[in-house]
Parts: sequence; structure tokens; C-alpha cells
Amino acid sequence: MAELQDIAETVLSWAHDNEDVEVVVVHDRDTEIRVYEGEVEQFTAAESFGVGVRVLADDKQGFAWAGTLDEDVLAETLADARDNAAFGTVDENLGLANPDGVPVPDLGLYNPAALNIPTEDKIAMAVELEAKTRAADSRISGMESADYVDGTRESALASTSGIRSTSKEMSAYVMAYALATEDDDTQLG
Repeated sequence: MAELQDIAETVLSWAHDNEDVEVVVVHDRDTEIRVYEGEVEQFTAAESFGVGVRVLADDKQGFAWAGTLDEDVLAETLADARDNAAFGTVDENLGLANPDGVPVPDLGLYNPAALNIPTEDKIAMAVELEAKTRAADSRISGMESADYVDGTRESALASTSGIRSTSKEMSAYVMAYALATEDDDTQLG
């Protein structure tokens, strides 16, 4: 998380005196596994980084996004946000949030132990769910798929108004799409 905050601070250090700047840096990791008839049909594991920049100047705002942490690209992204602000609509109510001294509550949305679940176990969860779904009811006539999906996001936010915030969150689920048939009626769900 410190690395993400450092990147946000670097971009903020390039802000001009006549503008307000807000920077968010994110690191995402996602896994998607699709199982069909007990075999892995699709597997995707992805990791991405990105930086979003918002510039407020002359009662206008502009946004820009970069899908890399390369400093040259980040400088261009800040320049793009400035350029976009120049073409924005005037709104005298624009502004950045100011620090209020209230701590951000920890909602417990991050469990680092979950990062260590082996891929084989994730596949096994989807395979088991598919098998249990098939066996759950005689009306189950087929399966579209059984999926395991997880994702983590770490982010850092910093602004020229003094806001500094970091967060970590994750989610995971296993789901099945079954075909159920009774008489002439078939439903998917």
C-alpha cells in the first residue's frame, strides 16, 4: 500500500499552484475459473494497475486515466486531465473534499489469508459445486457452468486539499448455472 501512496504523492507533487488535483492509484488482481462437466473450461488470472487523475481549475474539472505506473505516462495523464478541464463546463460548486479528522472505519473487507488459497483449491470448489448442483434434484437436466471468481483491490487516494486514504478489499464467490426441466418447462438459473 505504501508504494501506491508514494505514486499518488509523486503525481500530486506535479500539481500547479492554480489547480486542485486528486489522484487515485489502484492495484487489482482477479481470478475467474469456469468448470463444465468436471473440467476447467476457462481460466483467467489477471493483475492490473491504474492511476486516475482529476484536475479542478477555473471552476472546471477534467479527468484522465492511465493503465500503467510509468512516470512518463503519469505525467502525460496529469497533462491530459488539465487539458480536459480546460474544455469542461464551468461549475462554481466544484471542489475537493477537505480532511475532517474522522478516521475511515475498517469494514473488514480484506483477509490476507484468502490470497494464499491455491488455484487447485479454487478449481476444486467449482468442480464440487457443479457436482452437488447436478445431484441436488432430479429435475436438473444440465449445467451451463460452475464458476469460481475472486478479486482484490488495493487503492490509495491523495489530494492537494490534504486527503490521504488507503483501502484494501476483496470478494470471492462460487456460483452455478443449472438447467432444470419438468414436463415441458425448462428454466436456467
